[in-house]
Amino acid sequence: MNIFIKIVLLISFVGILYYSIWVAVLVCGSIKEPHIEFDSSKIPQDIKLFILMPMLNEAGVVDSTLSQFLANTQALSQVQLGVIDDGSIDGTGDLIEEFITSHHCANKIHLIRRIPPNAQTGKGDALNFGLQFIRNQVNDDVENVIVGVLDADAIMYEEDFQKVLAQFAENPELALLQIKVRMIKTKNWLQKMQDIEFATINDWIQRIRNRIHNAAASGNGQFVRMTAIKDNPTPWGNALLEDFEFSTKFLLSGKKTLYRPDIIVYQEAVNKISPFIRQRSRWVQGGLDCTGKYMRDIFTSQELGFWAKFEMIFFMLLPFITMFVGLSNFITLIFALLHIHIFFHLFIFLISINLLLAFYMGVKYCQDPTKVRLATLLNCAGMIIYNIILFPAILIAFYRKITGKQKWIKTAHGQDNSNTAKS
Repeated sequence: MNIFIKIVLLISFVGILYYSIWVAVLVCGSIKEPHIEFDSSKIPQDIKLFILMPMLNEAGVVDSTLSQFLANTQALSQVQLGVIDDGSIDGTGDLIEEFITSHHCANKIHLIRRIPPNAQTGKGDALNFGLQFIRNQVNDDVENVIVGVLDADAIMYEEDFQKVLAQFAENPELALLQIKVRMIKTKNWLQKMQDIEFATINDWIQRIRNRIHNAAASGNGQFVRMTAIKDNPTPWGNALLEDFEFSTKFLLSGKKTLYRPDIIVYQEAVNKISPFIRQRSRWVQGGLDCTGKYMRDIFTSQELGFWAKFEMIFFMLLPFITMFVGLSNFITLIFALLHIHIFFHLFIFLISINLLLAFYMGVKYCQDPTKVRLATLLNCAGMIIYNIILFPAILIAFYRKITGKQKWIKTAHGQDNSNTAKS
């Protein structure tokens, strides 16, 4: 066995070991379900929630998204929506205006237009523009004002809006709240896998972050206390992963963040492989941008604890680790198939561990062991294939980062939305 194969096998072994430890930590952190009390009567009448929703060429979801918002906030006079038309060329802005007029909801939904050439300069710029609109609305009286960010395809129900208001009312020191993300009704395997990923793995990661006090924003479903950003006219940056950058700056400044697994926002899952890989490549490239920008600040921070620093640095280095380990695993697999008599017992062990994990994920995904079906277990077991599909996204992100390419085609919405959030 030559030195190259030995090095590859060592990298692969270390990769499997770190993956196993990481999964074990996530599983242990997810065993106990958090018990969170909720009493809507405790929500103060003077608290206000302004939702910012950037839309760029979203004509396909305008009516369904705004209709859902109206229906789910009808009894909540303190919740308003600012829809930011970011210079759309498909008539999105006109459709929003028509909806507001036809539904007589100008006191509930506001159209915020960005006009070219000062438009389409990034999601962060759009959110900062919308934030200035809110400041004008409240006349800079930002006490008891909460700002939320929802995607153009987002659906939240009345009780979830109430829980957000109650969380901020009960915890005056809370600066940022991230809620759980699930997928709107899934219709194919890829969409189901995204729902399983967000409902289990992503949820478990955030629960661990709660324990070590570094819960992070995840784009859709982030809420911030306006007093926490009152001295910053442009709190959102234009990194491709602007949500992680946003919460990282909060954590570095000592502000309190929290994740709530019992408050849910639904979004549309990507339904085809090509746009899915493109979406995840954009996320990975955004993470690489944040790595170079914030790694040193995280490492030297006086506000973050040891485990919070460890997790954030690990998260930033994960694309690098995954790339090297993934390539090593591929070479190792070929070598193992040629020497199956040597690696047979290792294969059986790894398959057994993955099947046990699939069963546990299935139970957690269904939230009731009696409701677990064979199809769910097979989907969870398919996480191995799902991860293989994700691997090209990492390679593409590194290529684009190295070649300096930053422009991306946004993820399209409205192609598979059935106006219901039940999976």
